[in-house]
Amino acid sequence: MDSTSEALLRSSLHDLANVLSGIRGILELSNPEQPLTPRDRLRLDAVISDGVVALERSRHLGMGTLPESMVESGMDWRHQLLEQLQPMGVLFRRNFQIRFAGEPAEDRWPGELLRGYTTALTRQILPYVQAESLEIVTQIHPKEWCLIWPQATVIPESLKPELAARPRDISARWALRVGESLGAVIRVNADGLTVRVPRF
Repeated sequence: MDSTSEALLRSSLHDLANVLSGIRGILELSNPEQPLTPRDRLRLDAVISDGVVALERSRHLGMGTLPESMVESGMDWRHQLLEQLQPMGVLFRRNFQIRFAGEPAEDRWPGELLRGYTTALTRQILPYVQAESLEIVTQIHPKEWCLIWPQATVIPESLKPELAARPRDISARWALRVGESLGAVIRVNADGLTVRVPRF
């Protein structure tokens, strides 16, 4: 097995172990003679959803494929992004706010591919932001889409391609792979952590 495949396999097994540990922890801490509480059901759903996403991304990374992605209306795109962030919000006890700053007539976004990239980036940014609420600002310009995390002031080490030898989870590997395919550029400036994606 080559080193790239081995690293991907190790990341997949690591993430799967975290999912199984999360499920076991919820079940062990609940009363076996009672149904799960609404809070524990929510946590269990979040852990399983997180595991399914990691499994799907592992499959794509292993096969060298990416999901198909159609351009969507900005309102639909942001609504689905917020829904996809909810399991992460439950697991990390965070609230997400998504704000659009642009011209409504231009509000069209590349669907699942950019949305998955955004959720993967957010997963890497979370440990660097201590606030209970995390805002993501979406902007659209004539030649690019722009995503801003105003509360993030550094680029996480897991998102730096030059640190190739650093262990990475599937979320970080996904962010790097999809970011490369989209031509995304990550910078930190006065606005926060900013990602610019060329419009196609």
